[in-house]
Amino acid sequence: MIRRMILTTIGVASALLGSMALSGERLQVVPMVSLEQRVLVPATLGVVVNLDDPKSVALGREYAQIRGVPEQNIIGLHLPKANYVPSRVLKKQLDVLRSSERYGTILAFVLAFDRPYRVGKNQSITSAFSLGIDERTFSGTCSLTALNPDAGAAPGAVMIAKPAMLLSVDGDNEADRVLARRGKAADGSEPAGDVFLIKTLDEARSVPREASMDRAKAAFAREISISMHRQSDGVKNADGIIGYQIGLPVVTELETNTYLPGAFVDHLTSFGGALREKKGQTTIAAFLRAGATAAYGTIREPCNYSQKFPDPYLTLRNYLAGDTIMEAYWKSVTMVTEGLFVGEPLARPFSPFDAEIQGDRLTLRTNRHSASFLNDTAQSNSHHLAVFTVQSGTPKLIGSGEVKGPFKRGDLVADFQLQLEPDVVPIIGIVAD
Repeated sequence: MIRRMILTTIGVASALLGSMALSGERLQVVPMVSLEQRVLVPATLGVVVNLDDPKSVALGREYAQIRGVPEQNIIGLHLPKANYVPSRVLKKQLDVLRSSERYGTILAFVLAFDRPYRVGKNQSITSAFSLGIDERTFSGTCSLTALNPDAGAAPGAVMIAKPAMLLSVDGDNEADRVLARRGKAADGSEPAGDVFLIKTLDEARSVPREASMDRAKAAFAREISISMHRQSDGVKNADGIIGYQIGLPVVTELETNTYLPGAFVDHLTSFGGALREKKGQTTIAAFLRAGATAAYGTIREPCNYSQKFPDPYLTLRNYLAGDTIMEAYWKSVTMVTEGLFVGEPLARPFSPFDAEIQGDRLTLRTNRHSASFLNDTAQSNSHHLAVFTVQSGTPKLIGSGEVKGPFKRGDLVADFQLQLEPDVVPIIGIVAD
């Protein structure tokens, strides 16, 4: 199967984007599956602000500046400053959103407010922005909900929905700015951190995801450190966490750990997404306060359907291959209606190849993720690459390269001249057969 990816530069101020300023900078590698597709980058992210909340408007503008999102991608709606929004009210605002000039070019949204975080009693705000209002009549709790059309999609696959992530959980703009910078700091960082997949003694909350945890460890232990334990409580006094998934209603000692930029944390329980409601369970806001970059939880009683929570194997598969945390999380949840995604959506720590610019030369080399990404775990086959520039999702061929089997980490894939435009962050596309 053909796989495609794009490379984007990171961590360079716009005033320093000449070829000399970029020299030696690590480039970010982003998976794609089609030359015709658009890709999730700042230019294709929408920022939704609540026009009736000055803090939201300010946060949206600040986030756009931090992440380089075009000002025209900021879209204002009128929402209540309350935990929930009635479905009839949000429906009208979603119509406004869809009629906006930029809607067709936007692939995903960040919601620059802390509330509303649910729609009525049964749906999360992020689900409503992604899939529209769920009009069904819910019968009690434990309802099966609509299927996510992107569930299980490959790294870089074009998303059918436009997923959304809530940026703020406490209404603290300074904390939200820190979160935005944390997400940006993750980009291309290739962290050597630990993923903790914890099997607890709480069988109802732990067993549903244990098979996926086993699969993740078997598949990705060569790419990243995966710690898996059977214990009664959570992780404490751990340094360098990049992923942490567990099944418990209350997760303690979160702040004894250190979390790397781009870290995701979630727990399978009933009310992790009930941010301002006293349900006696740890809310996902606590994970962000402790240092996570993204988290997920449900806003109502979902029962312990594994399909309603992030799948450990799918999350890691897509994240390690170069998807953003929003894409990796979104594609790993089969039923998203009740689920709330929170955090900084563009965080992208991992890349399937190492890429670097030296002067006006672009070099690509294999790394710890390349074999998995190419579906060549024996690292014995050769793979042809075609390299493109992509500024707003439209590829333009600039050269080619080859992964020669048998290959090992650090092997040269391509080395050729790249003419950079002044003051423009280059986006480079690669097709690998």
